[in-house]
Amino acid sequence: MIQVFTPLRRGLVLGLLLLLQLNVQAAKQPNIVFLLADDQRSDVLGCYGNEDIQTPTIDRLAEKGLLFNNSFCEVPICAATRASLVTGLSQRTHGYNFGEKPVVEQQMSNSYPALLKQAGYRVGFAGKYGFKHAGPKPQKLFDFFKTIGRDPYLKKMPDGSLRHETDLCADAAIEFIKSNKAGQPFCMSVSFNASHAEDKDHRPGFHFQWPESTDGMYEDLDLTSGPRLGDRKHFKAMPEFLQEEVGLSRTRYFWRWDTPEKYQTNMRAYYRMITGIDFAIARIVEALEAEGLTDNTIIVYTADNGLLLGDRGTAGKWNHYEQSLRVPLVIYDPRLPESVRGTKVDGLVTNLDIAPTFLELAGARIPRSYQGQSLLPWFNGQAVTNWRDSIFTEHAFYAYDNWYGVRSERYKLASYYTVEDAPYYCLYDLQKDPDELTNLAKNPEYASLLSQMKKRLAKYLDDYPEDQRPKKFNDPSQSKF
Repeated sequence: MIQVFTPLRRGLVLGLLLLLQLNVQAAKQPNIVFLLADDQRSDVLGCYGNEDIQTPTIDRLAEKGLLFNNSFCEVPICAATRASLVTGLSQRTHGYNFGEKPVVEQQMSNSYPALLKQAGYRVGFAGKYGFKHAGPKPQKLFDFFKTIGRDPYLKKMPDGSLRHETDLCADAAIEFIKSNKAGQPFCMSVSFNASHAEDKDHRPGFHFQWPESTDGMYEDLDLTSGPRLGDRKHFKAMPEFLQEEVGLSRTRYFWRWDTPEKYQTNMRAYYRMITGIDFAIARIVEALEAEGLTDNTIIVYTADNGLLLGDRGTAGKWNHYEQSLRVPLVIYDPRLPESVRGTKVDGLVTNLDIAPTFLELAGARIPRSYQGQSLLPWFNGQAVTNWRDSIFTEHAFYAYDNWYGVRSERYKLASYYTVEDAPYYCLYDLQKDPDELTNLAKNPEYASLLSQMKKRLAKYLDDYPEDQRPKKFNDPSQSKF
């Protein structure tokens, strides 16, 4: 018998075939949950060796996934780094920071939310968005969008109770997960405001407002010895213009860290904030399990920038030191080979690598304009060859704290280009001097190395096109960062 297909029937068959094709494609595309903390350097997590703090959920993700030992932010300030995470571009190229012109529409059209959406993903966002851009508003860029800020952290609910921003971010992520259609891949980005200080509240202990879930934790933890790099010699080892800086690095130090009692009280509170994030992530993981999504959902945990935490007699994170630049990066992929689970990766990575990694995981197009590299080579357990031997870092905001630099596995060069007698170079041998106490830039024995590092930096400045729009050098006292 010959089967006859009417136009209607033919349309139904083609529709079923298309649906089948989409379902097969979706089965191959993993879900992604992207978790971003604020102001959190890597050594405040258990999986990075901190024996004082409790981060059991993040530690388990690291035990079963990949932990990157040498993960850095490209720019250590929240507004610029969030633009970099979304666009895959350096601050130098997208040009955005507080008070600057929005990221241009063309760059946003190549952002990971836009391209994942094109690849069939449902994309969601909750928490601190933190930057401005042209083109579609965030509510259009994302299928699910809930901004949740701090100031204050504790939000009054309709019934009069208080709920912490961290828990509200987790609530939103769980709402998104539960509302997702079966078979459609998704990417949910959760951007916690924690563990950023509440800068308007200078009271010790309230400066870092923690969620109710961590009440009473760390009360027996003795931290009166102060920060590891708290000795006066570490402050005096900085360039003089950083010692003399009247901006927020020094001002905030006296809000938070300048006495043993203040340091201990605020660090206990800071730890509670981080553990609160960990507890919130546990709830998100439980929601994934309840929906049967754990076998095909990748979880990525990182932070927007590091934090000085009183080291060198400073607060903030805007300079070239390791404490400002080092951030955690944990990637859990349930599909990893058993031999790869728990691997600690030593290769140099940067948060510019996040966007291309997401796109390659999804099988989506990676724009040639991206300045990072996909991290997928580290996923299969094979030896990774031809990986980068250095990364570019920078910070451009206001006139006396602008620098760019290059960091290799052993050496670091930073050039401050808006100070008197600029450029002022900082050069360190991180193998011999991991705490960056001795600036080798004027040491004649290192003249050849200095020249090599300058050339490497110049190559980055050539390769990363600079945003040509006029810049505003803001008054830092007027900014919330």
